Amino acid sequence: MTSKSRAYLALIAVLLVGSRDARAESRVTVRGQYYREPSTRVVQPVVEMTADLPAGLDLSAHYLLDAITSASAAAGPSGDNIFTEYRSESGVGIGKTWSRVRVGAAYKYSGESDYWSHTLAASVAVRTWQDTGTLALSGGLGWDQVGRRPQGNAPVPMAAAGAPCAPNALHTCPLNSVFAGVGYSQVLSPTWLVQAGYEVVVLNGYLASAYRAVSPYGMEKVPDNRVRQTLSARAAKYFPWTRTGVQLHYRYYWDLKWDGSDPLLVARSAVIDDQSNPWQVRSHTAEARVFQAVGGDLELRVTGRYYSQGAANFWCDQRQDPMCYQGAQIYTSDPKLQPVGTVFVEGKVYWEATRWRDREFLGWFSDGTFELSYGMFFQDTAFATAHVLQTGYSLPF
Repeated sequence: MTSKSRAYLALIAVLLVGSRDARAESRVTVRGQYYREPSTRVVQPVVEMTADLPAGLDLSAHYLLDAITSASAAAGPSGDNIFTEYRSESGVGIGKTWSRVRVGAAYKYSGESDYWSHTLAASVAVRTWQDTGTLALSGGLGWDQVGRRPQGNAPVPMAAAGAPCAPNALHTCPLNSVFAGVGYSQVLSPTWLVQAGYEVVVLNGYLASAYRAVSPYGMEKVPDNRVRQTLSARAAKYFPWTRTGVQLHYRYYWDLKWDGSDPLLVARSAVIDDQSNPWQVRSHTAEARVFQAVGGDLELRVTGRYYSQGAANFWCDQRQDPMCYQGAQIYTSDPKLQPVGTVFVEGKVYWEATRWRDREFLGWFSDGTFELSYGMFFQDTAFATAHVLQTGYSLPF
């Protein structure tokens, strides 16, 4: 999944069942995340703020910076070259609560040297069944521009009249999106919670890699339309006698190409005609989390996640067969669209700093919570095992 699609689905998740369906708590959170594997390093500082205001209003804002250092053919005229890319993201949100109904709106901007994105979203959540259930709806629009950094002293190609849009150092290509989601959560007992949701993102515009199309790994041509869909379910159970919490989550993803015709007709034809549905990427995600309270101020969390993805219909292994795209109208060797299997395991510690309340300086932090986590990311692709480290501090005010 591309970072853009992850951003859309994450925004949907924030606006849906997993989000606050009541008013916000006034809180400031600072986090730092570090991702490392042999060819790539990512450092990401994040600042988030929420404020609970009078008259049922709540506000939120966030800012993050991705500093990505990697080896890529996009960084130079020949072979893989080391480059550092910066991506900044900022967003704001506002919500209003009337009794059992909450309405929210959000805006997010993301920018880097070759990609710029604007996203608007809105949501409504209604508490039902004597406040034991919540039905949430969300939707929004996105407007992106895809560019391409210059490579060395290579001349900027000029697009032929009537040719498909191709980004370069002087020209960007649009990518527009519409997304929506529906979710429901239900409290079954004081210790049981279940959730389910559906999300869809419709992308139209430039969906290829601006660099892979001219990279040493060969040309690529992909459709300019993609419909990404997910179904998810989650169950959470708390065991008071051991102070243990367990969460189970499952997510199924599938996508297709939609040209504006009857969606049911497209779905039926895709079963017998791969050209009607050239994407056909499918994935399954299963995750389990176990929380364990220790004493009055410490909580431990262990996470295990398995992800399995099938290849797109038009993906081919060009390293094994350099001519596999010959004669095809659409084709790619992008590793993001190949068969993928990953396993992620993580341990995390939450510590409430209440013991510092009587300390002269440290007492300023005594109402907050510190976080520290370490995880390992295993994958069956050409990318090596990755290490993920996160630290954070959250303070109510």
